[in-house]
Amino acid sequence: MTVRPAVVADAPAVASVHVQTWQAAYRGLVPDSVLDGLSVEERTAMWERGIPRGGVWVGLVDDVVAGFVAVGPSREPDAAFEVYAIYVLPSAWGTGLGFSLARAALGDEQDVVLWVFDENPRARRFYERLGFRADGTAKTETIGGTELKEIRYRFTGVAG
Repeated sequence: MTVRPAVVADAPAVASVHVQTWQAAYRGLVPDSVLDGLSVEERTAMWERGIPRGGVWVGLVDDVVAGFVAVGPSREPDAAFEVYAIYVLPSAWGTGLGFSLARAALGDEQDVVLWVFDENPRARRFYERLGFRADGTAKTETIGGTELKEIRYRFTGVAG
Protein backbone atom coordinates (compact mmCIF):
# COMPACT_ATOMS: atom_id res chain seq x y z
CA MET A 1 0.00 0.00 0.00
CA THR A 2 1.39 3.40 -1.05
CA VAL A 3 0.00 6.91 -0.58
CA ARG A 4 1.31 9.83 -2.62
CA PRO A 5 0.17 13.20 -3.99
CA ALA A 6 -1.95 12.78 -7.11
CA VAL A 7 -0.71 13.85 -10.54
CA VAL A 8 -2.88 14.71 -13.55
CA ALA A 9 -2.15 11.30 -15.09
CA ASP A 10 -4.06 9.80 -12.12
CA ALA A 11 -7.29 11.57 -13.13
CA PRO A 12 -8.88 8.60 -14.98
CA ALA A 13 -8.13 6.24 -12.08
CA VAL A 14 -9.39 8.74 -9.49
CA ALA A 15 -12.55 9.21 -11.56
CA SER A 16 -13.09 5.47 -11.76
CA VAL A 17 -12.70 5.10 -7.99
CA HIS A 18 -15.06 8.05 -7.50
CA VAL A 19 -17.80 6.51 -9.66
CA GLN A 20 -17.41 2.91 -8.43
CA THR A 21 -17.41 3.97 -4.80
CA TRP A 22 -20.46 6.19 -5.15
CA GLN A 23 -22.28 3.32 -6.85
CA ALA A 24 -21.37 0.88 -4.07
CA ALA A 25 -21.61 3.11 -0.99
CA TYR A 26 -24.69 5.13 -1.87
CA ARG A 27 -26.93 2.46 -3.47
CA GLY A 28 -30.25 2.67 -1.65
CA LEU A 29 -29.53 6.21 -0.46
CA VAL A 30 -28.99 8.13 -3.70
CA PRO A 31 -31.48 7.36 -6.51
CA ASP A 32 -30.36 4.51 -8.79
CA SER A 33 -30.88 6.75 -11.82
CA VAL A 34 -28.21 9.13 -10.51
CA LEU A 35 -25.77 6.36 -9.62
CA ASP A 36 -26.26 4.52 -12.90
CA GLY A 37 -25.80 7.77 -14.81
CA LEU A 38 -22.41 8.62 -13.30
CA SER A 39 -19.75 9.02 -15.96
CA VAL A 40 -16.09 8.18 -15.52
CA GLU A 41 -15.34 10.44 -18.49
CA GLU A 42 -17.06 13.44 -16.88
CA ARG A 43 -15.34 12.78 -13.55
CA THR A 44 -12.00 12.43 -15.35
CA ALA A 45 -12.41 15.92 -16.80
CA MET A 46 -13.32 17.22 -13.34
CA TRP A 47 -10.22 15.64 -11.75
CA GLU A 48 -7.96 16.82 -14.58
CA ARG A 49 -8.95 20.35 -13.53
CA GLY A 50 -8.88 19.66 -9.79
CA ILE A 51 -5.67 17.70 -9.28
CA PRO A 52 -3.33 20.53 -10.40
CA ARG A 53 -4.78 22.75 -7.64
CA GLY A 54 -3.26 20.39 -5.06
CA GLY A 55 -4.69 18.71 -2.00
CA VAL A 56 -5.45 15.41 -3.75
CA TRP A 57 -3.72 12.22 -2.64
CA VAL A 58 -4.04 8.73 -4.08
CA GLY A 59 -3.71 5.38 -2.38
CA LEU A 60 -2.31 2.51 -4.39
CA VAL A 61 -2.67 -1.20 -3.78
CA ASP A 62 -0.38 -3.32 -5.96
CA ASP A 63 0.49 -0.13 -7.92
CA VAL A 64 -3.18 0.49 -8.83
CA VAL A 65 -5.13 3.49 -7.55
CA ALA A 66 -7.65 2.08 -5.06
CA GLY A 67 -8.60 5.29 -3.25
CA PHE A 68 -8.18 9.04 -3.01
CA VAL A 69 -8.73 11.99 -0.72
CA ALA A 70 -9.22 15.66 -1.60
CA VAL A 71 -8.63 18.36 1.02
CA GLY A 72 -8.14 22.10 1.18
CA PRO A 73 -9.28 25.36 2.71
CA SER A 74 -12.65 25.08 4.41
CA ARG A 75 -15.74 26.38 2.69
CA GLU A 76 -17.08 26.95 6.21
CA PRO A 77 -16.25 30.28 7.92
CA ASP A 78 -15.69 28.62 11.30
CA ALA A 79 -13.01 26.12 10.23
CA ALA A 80 -9.64 26.35 8.53
CA PHE A 81 -9.44 23.06 6.62
CA GLU A 82 -11.91 20.66 5.00
CA VAL A 83 -12.00 17.10 3.72
CA TYR A 84 -13.91 17.48 0.44
CA ALA A 85 -13.92 13.79 -0.51
CA ILE A 86 -12.42 10.50 0.56
CA TYR A 87 -13.26 7.34 -1.35
CA VAL A 88 -11.78 3.85 -1.35
CA LEU A 89 -12.85 1.01 -3.63
CA PRO A 90 -15.02 -1.56 -1.85
CA SER A 91 -12.33 -4.17 -2.51
CA ALA A 92 -9.99 -2.12 -0.29
CA TRP A 93 -12.48 -1.38 2.51
CA GLY A 94 -11.11 -2.48 5.85
CA THR A 95 -7.47 -2.56 4.69
CA GLY A 96 -6.38 0.68 6.36
CA LEU A 97 -6.03 2.52 3.05
CA GLY A 98 -8.62 5.13 4.06
CA PHE A 99 -6.74 5.83 7.31
CA SER A 100 -3.46 6.16 5.44
CA LEU A 101 -5.00 8.57 2.94
CA ALA A 102 -6.56 10.70 5.68
CA ARG A 103 -3.37 10.87 7.71
CA ALA A 104 -1.27 11.85 4.69
CA ALA A 105 -3.70 14.51 3.53
CA LEU A 106 -4.47 16.02 6.93
CA GLY A 107 -0.91 16.16 8.24
CA ASP A 108 -0.90 18.30 11.37
CA GLU A 109 -4.16 20.12 10.63
CA GLN A 110 -6.28 20.52 13.75
CA ASP A 111 -9.22 22.68 12.62
CA VAL A 112 -10.85 20.33 10.10
CA VAL A 113 -14.47 19.74 9.06
CA LEU A 114 -16.21 17.44 6.60
CA TRP A 115 -19.76 16.63 5.54
CA VAL A 116 -21.26 13.14 5.49
CA PHE A 117 -24.70 11.78 4.69
CA ASP A 118 -26.57 11.18 7.94
CA GLU A 119 -27.73 7.79 6.62
CA ASN A 120 -24.19 6.56 5.88
CA PRO A 121 -23.21 4.65 9.03
CA ARG A 122 -20.09 3.06 7.48
CA ALA A 123 -18.58 6.45 6.66
CA ARG A 124 -19.62 7.92 9.99
CA ARG A 125 -17.88 5.09 11.88
CA PHE A 126 -14.77 5.60 9.74
CA TYR A 127 -14.65 9.34 10.50
CA GLU A 128 -15.26 8.74 14.19
CA ARG A 129 -12.33 6.30 14.30
CA LEU A 130 -10.20 9.08 12.77
CA GLY A 131 -11.19 11.42 15.61
CA PHE A 132 -14.05 13.36 13.98
CA ARG A 133 -17.36 13.97 15.78
CA ALA A 134 -20.69 15.38 14.63
CA ASP A 135 -20.78 19.03 15.70
CA GLY A 136 -24.55 19.61 15.49
CA THR A 137 -24.53 21.39 12.11
CA ALA A 138 -26.73 19.90 9.37
CA LYS A 139 -27.93 20.75 5.89
CA THR A 140 -30.07 19.13 3.22
CA GLU A 141 -28.83 18.35 -0.27
CA THR A 142 -31.13 17.33 -3.11
CA ILE A 143 -29.72 14.68 -5.43
CA GLY A 144 -31.87 13.35 -8.25
CA GLY A 145 -34.98 14.73 -6.59
CA THR A 146 -34.21 13.03 -3.26
CA GLU A 147 -33.48 15.14 -0.20
CA LEU A 148 -30.53 13.85 1.78
CA LYS A 149 -29.52 15.14 5.18
CA GLU A 150 -25.82 15.85 5.61
CA ILE A 151 -24.20 16.36 8.96
CA ARG A 152 -20.95 18.15 9.65
CA TYR A 153 -18.16 16.42 11.45
CA ARG A 154 -15.30 18.28 13.12
CA PHE A 155 -11.89 16.92 14.01
CA THR A 156 -11.55 16.52 17.75
CA GLY A 157 -8.18 14.84 18.06
CA VAL A 158 -6.12 11.93 16.79
CA ALA A 159 -7.77 8.54 17.11
CA GLY A 160 -6.71 5.00 16.22
